[in-house]
Amino acid sequence: MAKPAGPLLTLYSAFAIAWAAYAAWALLALSNGQTRIYAEYGLLETTQVILLSAACIAFIVTLSRNGRYNTLLMLSCALLCYSFIVRELDVEDFDLPPAVITLTSGTGRNILLAVAFCALLAYALYVDFRHYLKEALQFAVTPAGMMLVAAGLLLYLAAFFEGYQGVEHPAFYEELTEVTAYTLILLSSLTSSLTHKTTCQIQKSQ
Repeated sequence: MAKPAGPLLTLYSAFAIAWAAYAAWALLALSNGQTRIYAEYGLLETTQVILLSAACIAFIVTLSRNGRYNTLLMLSCALLCYSFIVRELDVEDFDLPPAVITLTSGTGRNILLAVAFCALLAYALYVDFRHYLKEALQFAVTPAGMMLVAAGLLLYLAAFFEGYQGVEHPAFYEELTEVTAYTLILLSSLTSSLTHKTTCQIQKSQ
């Protein structure tokens, strides 16, 4: 069964070139003393939110076209992206209704996300946990799944840079590593979107 190798190769090449150019520009800006690029709501953090928002939308679009196949998986990925977005944004700094701020920051945000993820887990347990577990394990060894795993490892590495004094401007490397991780998440979402028809056909045949 043919897979969209051509479009994926083009997509990966374009992202690799764009990321390399972005990273080189950021390093050049840092060497010129432009430390504001990694400050709160600076260029790097803004880029992260844009990448995550695009990934969240892509997962939702894929979800809407998948029918009953991979629905829970794509919804979980979209929710993961949303959780990263509200983590990166200090929503309380914006002029928003108090109710919105309560649900998207601090304890309210954590409770809401915990409830959402627990609801997805409860649904999987109620419907067919073994099926969804198998589906998740199968997804983990696909290019899209491996990108998510790699993104998780990069986010762990980014946490290492927080407060690390072994390099100059550790916050810069933390933010740039997070940009790289979120780029992989966006690539994962787009890969899922491009390959969803093939995935559905394989699952229907099982």
